[in-house]
Amino acid sequence: MAKLIPSEGIGVAWLSAARHLDGQKGKKDRNLVLEISKPQALAADDRTVIKAVDTVLREHNSDLSIETVAGTIFPNGLYRRDQRPQFYKTYSDIMAKAKKPGTWGTYAMRMIRRVNRSGTGVFNPLETIVEKLLDSHEGKQYQSAYELGVIDIEDDLDDNHDGFGFELPLYDPATDRKVAMNMPCLSHLSFKLTDGKLDLTAVYRSHWYGQRALGNLVGLSQLHSFVGKESRYECGTLTCIATHAYLDTENLGGAKAAKALLDSLPPT
Repeated sequence: MAKLIPSEGIGVAWLSAARHLDGQKGKKDRNLVLEISKPQALAADDRTVIKAVDTVLREHNSDLSIETVAGTIFPNGLYRRDQRPQFYKTYSDIMAKAKKPGTWGTYAMRMIRRVNRSGTGVFNPLETIVEKLLDSHEGKQYQSAYELGVIDIEDDLDDNHDGFGFELPLYDPATDRKVAMNMPCLSHLSFKLTDGKLDLTAVYRSHWYGQRALGNLVGLSQLHSFVGKESRYECGTLTCIATHAYLDTENLGGAKAAKALLDSLPPT
């Protein structure tokens, strides 16, 4: 049965979900759904949670922090410095040198640079979504295109389709279908217009709540903010669905340390 956790902020949403997982057998659950109504507005409790988790992650993982995880979804600092569209090129140039051999890269890279099906060129799925949302101000404002992220990404974003498709599939059958490990956990992003506001839904095939989930929520909120700002829509709800959620206490210093961390944070 799905577990729904509503919250205003990303920090408190993570905390509620982590406490839920801590009480489950094996610290695991299926179809854990966070519904965050104000993902860009960080209240005092949200900031307290983010700071505390970031401190613990840095203590127990030499190359891991909330900022580094968030940056794999959206390079917010680079965007703020270079702005759209220049930051696309800057980030691509950086990743061309920084990507480690044998790895699949970052979610951000999959969003902004994909090879087309002919293999003769590249395109930018994220920019396509921004442009389609901008176009929707002048034409019919579709709420949803009802796609599943299982068809070719070029079909999802094809301008010849009837309506505005705001889907951003990150799972790539060409490279991911034969891989069981070291593959993307974020499978799909869906932008929807609801009463003039831009909602974002993220679907994870697997979500580790100790190591990654809070940083991912920060990155998703920044991505959400970027698309809303650049397409001239107010941001609405951020929904994060983990079809498999796990509280990996080993990345928080162990079971006792993780429990102490959760107990020390504000009530939810």
